Amino acid sequence: MATKKKYPEPYRRPDSNIYYFMFVGKDGKRRRMTTGLTAKEAARDFIRTFIDEQSAEATTLCFADYAAPFFKADTCPHFIRYRQEGKSIGLNHLHQCRTLLDKHVFKDPVFPKLAMAKIRRGDLLDLRHRLQAAGMGVNSLNKCISTVKTILSEACFRGDIDNNPGSMVGNIKYERQERGVLNPGEVGRFLAFLSSRTARIKAEAKDALPIRKGAQESRRSLDALQAVRDEALIAVLFCSGMRAGEIRALRWSSVDLSTGRCKVIEADKGKDGIGKPKWGKTREIVLAKLALDRLKAWKDSLPYKAPGDYFVFGTSLGKGLGYEGLHNVLEDCIKEAREAKVIPDDDRWVSPHAARHTLNTNLLAAGVAPLLVQSFLGWSSAEARILTRVQAVYTHFQLLRVDDVAKAVDLMYAPPKKEAAAKSG
Repeated sequence: MATKKKYPEPYRRPDSNIYYFMFVGKDGKRRRMTTGLTAKEAARDFIRTFIDEQSAEATTLCFADYAAPFFKADTCPHFIRYRQEGKSIGLNHLHQCRTLLDKHVFKDPVFPKLAMAKIRRGDLLDLRHRLQAAGMGVNSLNKCISTVKTILSEACFRGDIDNNPGSMVGNIKYERQERGVLNPGEVGRFLAFLSSRTARIKAEAKDALPIRKGAQESRRSLDALQAVRDEALIAVLFCSGMRAGEIRALRWSSVDLSTGRCKVIEADKGKDGIGKPKWGKTREIVLAKLALDRLKAWKDSLPYKAPGDYFVFGTSLGKGLGYEGLHNVLEDCIKEAREAKVIPDDDRWVSPHAARHTLNTNLLAAGVAPLLVQSFLGWSSAEARILTRVQAVYTHFQLLRVDDVAKAVDLMYAPPKKEAAAKSG
């Protein structure tokens, strides 16, 4: 059922008898315009005519032409409006939506050619059917249709079309792959395996030949350096519960290697650059000894003196580890651990975020207070906010409690007794 088109209401300024009105221009900005009339009904007629003429061109455009400026930061009406209203749309999301439009929607033989005013709900359903028949996965398909729905919704909001044909088109249900959670024993064996892996790679590097004549380092010595980094990276990942973006943006200045205090104040947001953590929620945690010792070993092994503003897991030039880099490190090490029978070779999906799920699950199972776990992991629930407000008055108490979390992590993820005995011997 078509919704009744809404027009701006005329108003008068205190110092004038002439009626004005506000409207959204094609650039997404709100503008004020005078009707030049003093009679309210005449002003309303003027506004209706003006708005109809403004939207007439957009109504006759085909979808491809109308959607051309969408999901580009400098031209997207939806993006510009949201930013002006203080709402957030990430550049990563913008890029993903634009890619879906270019690679799939615009290449459809029918939908891009439809006039905006003539698009019906059935057209959107037919587009979805064709994309699915072409082999698009359900998750990508839902995102693709959601992208089209955003454009139609914005067109309706701006008054370019009378109704939104995507308003009642839902997502196709599908089985989401659950993130795998490792139990404490598995994490302990995994971290111990990484230590033995690092020792083995270091031993292999001792007698290795240089990469080229006159070079100081061999390929294996570079592998050994990377093994130390990977061991520290994964230990921090599993023992701190930091999000992937928070670990990638962690700087040496945020870590006190003598006390283990670690300030989580930044996150790598991809195309949006470095910003605050999710929800703008910064926090201070204490690193477990299992992670702290490995972090110290990583810094001691660096062939250069890292300034405070350098990323902890970055390059010698201070450049941070990328999204794919972090995922690949964990994926490769998990694969090696499974091949070595250290952890079961099952279908659990152990991603960087799964390490966060793992720590949450294991801390709660170990009896750590749920509100403290929420505070440690930086969640923004009503309960966590209450806890934060109360503890803000007693900062020393808060730090003592996060010390308790670090101790719980060390107890949970301690290396197997056999491994510990071998090291002490």
